[in-house]
Amino acid sequence: MTLMPIGEFARLARLTVKAVRHYDAEGLLVPASVDAHSGYRFYRAEQVRTATTIALLRGLDVPLPVVREVLEATDGAAVAAALARQRERLAAELARREQVLRSLDALLLAPERVQYDVAVAERPPVRLDGVSGRVRADALDEDTGALCRAALESGAVKGREPLVAVFPLDLVDEFSVTVGVPAASGGTVLPGGAWATTLHVGPYAELPLAYTALLEHVRMLGRAVIGPVTETYLTDPGTAAPDELVTRLAVALQS
Repeated sequence: MTLMPIGEFARLARLTVKAVRHYDAEGLLVPASVDAHSGYRFYRAEQVRTATTIALLRGLDVPLPVVREVLEATDGAAVAAALARQRERLAAELARREQVLRSLDALLLAPERVQYDVAVAERPPVRLDGVSGRVRADALDEDTGALCRAALESGAVKGREPLVAVFPLDLVDEFSVTVGVPAASGGTVLPGGAWATTLHVGPYAELPLAYTALLEHVRMLGRAVIGPVTETYLTDPGTAAPDELVTRLAVALQS
């Protein structure tokens, strides 16, 4: 069996020596042999294909567990299934990024399109019956969507819409969110008093534009916000196009 040192192997695979060592540490690219005295790693030429596969997948930000799944697949069908899941993930991520770019276009290139009517009105306390869960700030849409699906599947909320999601006023890395519907015996209570509201029509990814307009309007009125913040989903994302989604944003104000 012909072996080559790590430097030559890395050159053939178009990788850095550091990357090859990292993949070894992750158990994805174990050397064919390691010198017991020097610790030098040696590889077979057949391992170049594995190294290239790893590099291509990681270049697409495929998680390491999925890379391991692809490498350990015993047949072509298993490999195809794993890659199909990643293709779907990448397509969803591309769609999300396109929505973000649309938001930037609206904000920076066509600010006249970013217009929201804000109203302030008194309302009584409201109880919500639903589900609560932890949400990550860097996966806000994904985690909130999962909570909405869980709420719709629960016995108390199923078939009763629109859903209301309750967020803290200030975001941290991870926080609790409640998703539910108004109910006489609900466990989550939204305070009564003055609330500022506005409507957003369009994709959820563009909601930050509506938040900015809402909170800036309140600031210009000289009112103090105390929270919480709510999003009421007035259209079904399962049937409405992204541009047709209607969301009511509201924030509680200091009396």
